[in-house]
Amino acid sequence: MEFFKINGKIIRAPTELSVSFETLDKAERTVDGTMVVDIIGTKRRVDVSWDYLSKEDMTILSKSVSGNKFAEITYPDDKTGELITMTARSEGLKYQPHYDWAKSQIMWKSVSVTFTER
Repeated sequence: MEFFKINGKIIRAPTELSVSFETLDKAERTVDGTMVVDIIGTKRRVDVSWDYLSKEDMTILSKSVSGNKFAEITYPDDKTGELITMTARSEGLKYQPHYDWAKSQIMWKSVSVTFTER
């Protein structure tokens, strides 16, 4: 079952996926000190994490989020249960290399990244 895609490529389903909303605003104060706030918009923020990722999945993820590129992510919508696609900027990719002695290969653990809607 498809659960999470980045730039059209399926990678392992995240251990955790949380969606929140950020309000974009411009705040200023008037001469008498009263704060005036203009709401510009609301954007979705998707925090994704994996306990472990394979070398192949980590390669797909890191190539998709490197540089100042936007990525398209596909994930389940809480309202409809259907997959939705969002163009987003990634930030804060974190991971730890881990050697799996049983499989004699490098794995990546505690992988996390945040996507903010364009």
